[in-house]
Amino acid sequence: MSEHYFSASPHSKENTQLITTRIGSFEMEFLTDAGVFSKHRVDFGSRVLVESFLDSTDYKFFKGESIKVLELGSGYGPILLSLAKALPSAKLSGLELNQRAVALSIQNALLNHVTNVSFESMDVCQSNLTDNYDLIFTNPPIRAGKQVVHTFVDKAINGLKNGGQLWLVIQKKQGAPSLVSYMKEQFSQVERVNLEKGYWVIKAEKSN
Repeated sequence: MSEHYFSASPHSKENTQLITTRIGSFEMEFLTDAGVFSKHRVDFGSRVLVESFLDSTDYKFFKGESIKVLELGSGYGPILLSLAKALPSAKLSGLELNQRAVALSIQNALLNHVTNVSFESMDVCQSNLTDNYDLIFTNPPIRAGKQVVHTFVDKAINGLKNGGQLWLVIQKKQGAPSLVSYMKEQFSQVERVNLEKGYWVIKAEKSN
């Protein structure tokens, strides 16, 4: 069986490289490697997710607040580290199954001079989240299957405070409409806040 980026311990030969990119108004640098998601460039969906949030009135509300932010499936860190730059008063955490990606994300925090983040090697599907977070973000691992993606949504609603928000990105062709239907069974408010090149950015709010 071929190795996928959601393997806990990739066996592919390491081949570290440095990529530079702009996310929102932030110039970012990331170390990537074989065996991690989107190793050659920051995934378009991840970029759209962050930039959609930064363009929202929700960002204006949360900016400057001492909030708690979580990313489910944080990879080598492009989403969470960009958000950390944009939310300097927040405390941000990332959960990621792939141990190689976690090691890279820790290095990338240092590389981008970000100090308000932490990363943990953990299978999101086995995590025990409680209602601690104001914001949760995810670009879920579609190739892991629909059940895993649904579990990410389930974990998010458990992890959010009342009034907290889940921000998620998924392509229409990868099942965005059916995922929205599933999310509407779990959340009081679900809306598509952006559509770009087939990618849906979805915001869901946990009711009070």
